Amino acid sequence: MTNTEFLEKISQKTRLEMGAAKELSSLLIGTVLEEIADGNSVTIQGFGSFEPREKASRRIYNPTSKIYMVVPSKTTLNYKMSGALKTQLNKE
Repeated sequence: MTNTEFLEKISQKTRLEMGAAKELSSLLIGTVLEEIADGNSVTIQGFGSFEPREKASRRIYNPTSKIYMVVPSKTTLNYKMSGALKTQLNKE
């Protein structure tokens, strides 16, 4: 599904114009991104939770150059699917 198809579905289901659906989508995603950037987790009931996690720096070996390198620490995003979504995906 493309972004345009996603916005069209939102527009049809909510009976909003495409511009309003686009603004709603932008606000939702923007709010989630702001919270995650601030280090907070976000839970959307029935969908799942997003949580920023800090990965520690580590030493790796590069077999091509035969040297050890340090990979700096970084923040990653962890997603955990909700039970309701997991059940819906695994319906038989």
